[in-house]
Order: sequence, then C-alpha cells, then structure tokens
Amino acid sequence: MVVKVKLEGLNVIKARGKWYVYVRETKEKLLGGFGGTRDELEKRLAMPDFIAKYNARRLVSKNRTYDEGTLGSLVHWFENDCSKYQTLSQATKDDYTKAFTYLRPEFDYLVGDITQADIYDIRDRCAKEKKGRFADKMVSALSSMFSQAVKRRKMAMNPALGLDKAHSADPNANREWLPQEWEFVMENAPRYLLTPMMIARYAGYRGQTIVKLGWKDIGTHSAGFACFRKVTKKNQENVMIPIVPELQQHLDSLDRSALMICTRQDGTPWIDEKQMQTSVSHYLRDQEALGNVGPGTTLHGLRTSYAADLSRHGADTAGVAAALGDKSERMGAHYTRHVENETKVIRAFAGKNRKSAEQQ
Repeated sequence: MVVKVKLEGLNVIKARGKWYVYVRETKEKLLGGFGGTRDELEKRLAMPDFIAKYNARRLVSKNRTYDEGTLGSLVHWFENDCSKYQTLSQATKDDYTKAFTYLRPEFDYLVGDITQADIYDIRDRCAKEKKGRFADKMVSALSSMFSQAVKRRKMAMNPALGLDKAHSADPNANREWLPQEWEFVMENAPRYLLTPMMIARYAGYRGQTIVKLGWKDIGTHSAGFACFRKVTKKNQENVMIPIVPELQQHLDSLDRSALMICTRQDGTPWIDEKQMQTSVSHYLRDQEALGNVGPGTTLHGLRTSYAADLSRHGADTAGVAAALGDKSERMGAHYTRHVENETKVIRAFAGKNRKSAEQQ
C-alpha cells in the first residue's frame, strides 16, 4: 500500500498523454514525461527519490538569510543594493532571477572558495537538467554579479569570466534579412507588429528601447531633419537617429492616441519587451512554416539589416557602432562582418574578371 503525501506548491500538467510536474513558484520541472493514470502518477510522486527532490528545493527558502561571504548573501546584495543591477532591463532581471533561483541549493557556498572549475560543474549539471541556453544565461548572471562584486572588494576575482558556451549558437540566428523576406513582411504583417519591425529595420533600436519609444522622443534636428532622441536602456547612451522617409511614412499612418509608438492590437502599450518580441516571433515562425520567410528571421535580425545597410552605403565600423548606440566600435564590426566578407569576395572576382579581360 502506498500512502499518498500532500505536496504543496506544485503545478501538475498533462500534455500529449504525459504528466509533467513543476514547482509553481519557480517553474522548475521535478518530473517530466511520465506515462500512466492519475493514480499511477500519485504513486510515483510518493516514491522516496521524488520526495527527496521535492524537499531539497523546499528547504532552501528564498526568504532565509545567509552568512556574509556566501553566495546567497552576494545575490541578496546584488539584487537589492547594487546600483548596476537597477539599470538592467526587466527582461534581464527576470532571466537573472530564474538563474539565481536554480542556484539556491548552492547559496551556502563561500564565494571566496568558488573556482572556475566549480562554475563549469554547475553549468554542466544545469545544461543536463534544463538546457544549454539556460545554463549559459546562468553563467552570464553569475559573471555580471561577480564583476560588480570584484569592483567592491567583495571578491578577489571573477571565476565565471571567459567560460566556454554550453549552447552552440545557431549561426543563422538574428541574421540579416533577405530583401524578399522584408518585402513580404512590409506588405503583409499586421500594423501593430509591423511598427516595431519598421523601427528595428530603419532606426536600429533594440527591442528593449523600441517598447519604450514614445511620440515625445521624436524631434527635429538643428540640421532640419526629423529624428529620434532616446537614451538606450542597455548602455545608457543618448542616441540620435534620423528618421528615414520609409519610416516617416509609416509613422505618419499611425494613430497617436497612445503615449508609446508601439502598441498591442487593442491599442494598449506592450507589458514589456518580451511580450512584444514573443508576438513578433510567433508571427514570423508562422510565416516561416508557410514558406514566406526563412529561418533566423527575428526582430533583432532587423537591427543587423540596419547595420549592414549603413555599411554598404559607406559607413565605417565606428559610424555603424555609433548609429547602433553601442559604445564599442567592436560591436559595429560584429554586425557588419558579413558585409566586409562580401566586399572582399566582390573585389576578388573583380580582380579575376579584370585579369581575364587583359589576357583577351
């Protein structure tokens, strides 16, 4: 006979005939893909290994305090008292919170004892339990926090700096759009989704800036042209971007009843950048399935298209970086490296054709 145990704070879901059990608060998956009846699931949840896993997470309360010098104490300082943390976008804060929630069982660890090998161990375990992308985000959260701690003499060094990625990035992700893909979207996308894509394509702003871009951020430059003036969320750069005719024509067609330029279908502001980006992504993936756009078309990829267009019209990497609102010229090179390679190929073939003509 199996004694049923009341387990609180769990979210039990059945999908495609399988049972999945999550911690309601943290969304952590405790059991996945279990086949059987509800009674069989109850028996599975009463087994010692599941109870141990359930209790291990519950014992690490997010409300408990940690001794000075521990990882838990450092996380508390970072989230509550570090000025740099307050400048992060809400989406980044949410990612960091998920990462730190996963790390709670390690919160009693002394930060002075953490080595790079320890970070690799945690990252590899996380990649197995979750996904490589999440594991990399967790390392990024740690590295960001450790960097601030080193500056304030809370740590001697950052052991999470320079780790290899657990997740292999898709080289096709966030790529420059093909002309026919952009032409299709311009002609067919719903206006409320087209607006953030137009701004990304012709002003180069990130999603976190686009979602906060208001009509008040449009002005006239002393040289006489219309422009955006906006302090970007990511690096606090005050970026002036001319409004090109294609974008101006689209903006003139919009209803200005809301303070924000980009709104949802019902005319209300997006809750945050993640909601806006997710809606755009769902539309693009639907169009990909229909063969109207290719894989890798994203809102951020239009920022790549914007940078590539500037490069092809003569802007150097410093100019591209400035137009992107990036402090580092290196980022200008990052977004336009493929354009530079195209130029080299064109030159190579031009030289070949010239030599062939001379020989004839």
